Amino acid sequence: MERFSPYPTTSGEESGIEPVRAYRALDGKKEKDLLAAFTPEQQREIRQKQQVLSSLAYFIGKDFRIPVELNEPGAGWHWNFQENVIRIDPKDLLEKPMDYLRFVISHEGGHRRISRTDFIPLEEWGQPGFSFMMNAIEDPRDNNFVAESYPKFKEQMGLAYKEDLDFEAKAKEKADQKLGYRPRFMQAGFEYIKQWFREVEGKDVELSEDLPEEVKAVVTATLSSARDSWLRYPSRQEADKSEDLIRKYAQVSYEINRDEVWPEFKKLIDDDMEDQKMQELLKDAQKNQASDESGGQGLPQELKDKLTPEEQQSLQEAIKQAIEDAKKEKDKAEAQGDELERAEGKPEVDSSQGSQSGKPVDISSLPAELKQKIKEYIESLPEEEQRENARKAQAAFKEFEDALNEELQGKLSDNPEKKAGREEIEAEAAKQPEIKGKGWEEKEKEREEEARESRKRIESLFEAGEKDPYHEALEKVSDLIDALTADLRDIFVKRKIEKHEVGYRSGLRWNIRQRIREKVAGVPLFKTEAREQRESESEEMDYAVTLLVDLSGSMRSNGKIQEAFKSSVVLAETLNNLGIQFEIVGFQDILLEFKSFEEHLGEPMRRKLNQMILEVYGTNPEGHNNPGDNDDGVALREASQHLAGRIAKNKFLIAISDGIPETSYKDREQLDRELHEAVAEITANTNQKLIGLGLNSKTVATYYENNISGITTEEMVETLGELLREVIEKY
Repeated sequence: MERFSPYPTTSGEESGIEPVRAYRALDGKKEKDLLAAFTPEQQREIRQKQQVLSSLAYFIGKDFRIPVELNEPGAGWHWNFQENVIRIDPKDLLEKPMDYLRFVISHEGGHRRISRTDFIPLEEWGQPGFSFMMNAIEDPRDNNFVAESYPKFKEQMGLAYKEDLDFEAKAKEKADQKLGYRPRFMQAGFEYIKQWFREVEGKDVELSEDLPEEVKAVVTATLSSARDSWLRYPSRQEADKSEDLIRKYAQVSYEINRDEVWPEFKKLIDDDMEDQKMQELLKDAQKNQASDESGGQGLPQELKDKLTPEEQQSLQEAIKQAIEDAKKEKDKAEAQGDELERAEGKPEVDSSQGSQSGKPVDISSLPAELKQKIKEYIESLPEEEQRENARKAQAAFKEFEDALNEELQGKLSDNPEKKAGREEIEAEAAKQPEIKGKGWEEKEKEREEEARESRKRIESLFEAGEKDPYHEALEKVSDLIDALTADLRDIFVKRKIEKHEVGYRSGLRWNIRQRIREKVAGVPLFKTEAREQRESESEEMDYAVTLLVDLSGSMRSNGKIQEAFKSSVVLAETLNNLGIQFEIVGFQDILLEFKSFEEHLGEPMRRKLNQMILEVYGTNPEGHNNPGDNDDGVALREASQHLAGRIAKNKFLIAISDGIPETSYKDREQLDRELHEAVAEITANTNQKLIGLGLNSKTVATYYENNISGITTEEMVETLGELLREVIEKY
């Protein structure tokens, strides 16, 4: 939350840096527009404080280039990783005490110093509620770092915390207005912050009395892990020494959140989503009832049949109350705005336009048995209606969560969603040679244009108006990916629990009890003996997987390439979610590389994988395009060499093929012999587990000792999913 953290000294007290050197305000018309609402005296005060705070931000963030700019008045404080800029609220500069301003700017500088999220898979970050959970725990972690590194500002945390309580009250009010209930996940996130502050004050754990029981249960079950996570921050010396150490701390903190907090926290998300589905149903009923004078026909007849007369009346009254409240708010807003609109020459709005049903029903006012019957009714709806209801619920839920994160997200401004949006341009830019005699802006425009043209060449080969093959396949197999990810995650979590000694975590082994004793004794982190023993970074890093896909012309028939491609999507997304290293390659007469072990699965890579389908048809722009040949032996050897270079205990090479090797330059006997020899050598001389999957074919059984042959196109995706589950569970 932009209202948190401890702080260092002013301008030059410790840093020796002149304030003006670190200070950079917005230029030109935008800056003038922002300051126009203030008097000349206020403008001078804003400028002076901006300079002082700019120096402080540099001192904490250790980034001389980081500017401090003015945000829109009332828009809060924000660190934007992408632009590497801290934006401050000019209203706060005038209204808040200087101690508070120092604390907040140091907090934002602290995020610049230690907050890192670019290693988190986009699909994981995008789960409803996940980013809010991360933000709620990251905030105390940052506060701890700044307070320990710059003790002079530790006492200011109380002032900032009180400001945060105001934000919580506003968030609850907004939830009542927008959702009709207070999401459990929101209450849990704020409770973590409250308990962190009790810890700062030396108080014992004492949960807020007004928390729902299910929220208390989750916070109780996860608080020790959340605390473990927000204590995983570098010392000032470690942060000064190495970016690598900063990232390692951030990753360990994230892994604790993911493995120990999220499974319980997600239960609250699921419950909240059920409430939101109910609210979406009631919105439709509300609209119908608002246009029905009788006031009773808004409810679906099938739902009314499930309710007693008393329950029907209770629900109809709640809907009616929401309609009346919406009308009152609308009339009040119109009355306040009419005079201003007339003065500005704007046309009057027809009062008959717009819905009077824009306020959600107060779900908390409904009896528990009634809410249960509504949920059961939703579950009885046709599948298509349930999907539409869920889609609306997820959209409303995301909108609210995004609004919460805007308040919390200075620290994680460069979250995985924003990072993914930059990757394509950065990747293309890195590949292009330097163009002499042109400014960087002109060169960047040319590179972006080349990237756009390249995308257009690929996209033009797919039907207009259709989703690209990858995202179309992803939509179809998303449920399998989610289930498979959850199952495999459970396997890893259980292993960690069984394997690790009490008091230790993954990565560098930590003995928490010993570290606490060290902290009491004043032992700095860089001298700690609580983490001397090392083990692998994580169980997931003990695996490496190569998927080798036949891209010969025979894969065109009976939808084989489409199913093999969907299988590739399942493997890619699942292993990416788990942080398991993987490679996806295809083969014709040579090995065709699509996704290497080193490359990140971002949107550019997902688009690149679409080229697998084009290779089968020989239409891949600038591709190999030789679907007439498939030399399995050569491709298998090279794929095995790639896999051999990975550091992992368990290595799997999975080959998908629909027939025998065949090329125009080798006879059948030679191709057959070479494939047999490749399989034998890999089996005898490496620790790789080699598995052949025969798509509408049983020929893999003649080459691969470990094989599943005769897989139909309908079975392919599920078969690969089960195979992944089995090999990870057994090895």
